[in-house]
Amino acid sequence: MTTVTTGTPPRRRPMSAWRLEWLRLTRARGGFVLLAVYAFFGLVGPLTARFMQQIAKYASTDLTIIAPEPTPAHGIVNFVNQATQTGLIVTVVVAAAALCFEARRGLAIFYRTRAPGPFTLIWPRFASSCALAVSAYALGTALAWFETRILIGRLPVGAVLAGVALQAVYLVFAIAVVAFASTLVRSTLSTVGISIAVLFLVLPIITLTPAVSPWLPTKLATAPAELVTGGSAADYLRALLVSVAATAGLLALAVRRARDRDL
Repeated sequence: MTTVTTGTPPRRRPMSAWRLEWLRLTRARGGFVLLAVYAFFGLVGPLTARFMQQIAKYASTDLTIIAPEPTPAHGIVNFVNQATQTGLIVTVVVAAAALCFEARRGLAIFYRTRAPGPFTLIWPRFASSCALAVSAYALGTALAWFETRILIGRLPVGAVLAGVALQAVYLVFAIAVVAFASTLVRSTLSTVGISIAVLFLVLPIITLTPAVSPWLPTKLATAPAELVTGGSAADYLRALLVSVAATAGLLALAVRRARDRDL
């Protein structure tokens, strides 16, 4: 005789916003693309610095190009120059894909009816995007640092770490711009367009004003390269404070706009 046991099936743990973001990051391709971009430039930067003389020698038979003798600082400078714009563009695209949760009406209704407020929808996506971007940049810097040590020479440890910290603040600010832009429009493409216009057009134009330039977050973007060539971290204090304040303000505005926004 077969005995059938009946009972209540085990309850599944509800899907939290943080767990949802973790699953999205590990399963989506955007995160891996961002890591690959910074890793690629982290490997290429020191190589081009070390062999620039040979590259310049064989690049053209009609022109004579004189390349400077490579120094350890050139490894990080090349990495920063090559990776900053491309990495930032990919960061904006990846962050916009996460933060534009209202791009599709069906998903917007699904999220809105299961979250206590817009903060719980925006914050996990913002935090996970920041963690991914900072980790990708740190990976690229570590590879550039390691390869520079092998091919050219030692780098000042304090300057490199300070550069990573300042660049991390700038990346967080850039993602806050994306978060606010996502509340102005609904599509991912429009969010990317607004964010890139602000980061690559509006802020650089304002930077042309000498009195304002030291205060702008864009000054932090070049900090990793300038610090290893003799710059002082104190020169970026004003830009650091403005970046932190602007990030907090943009997030507060994003939450407020999302709260008042109609589906």
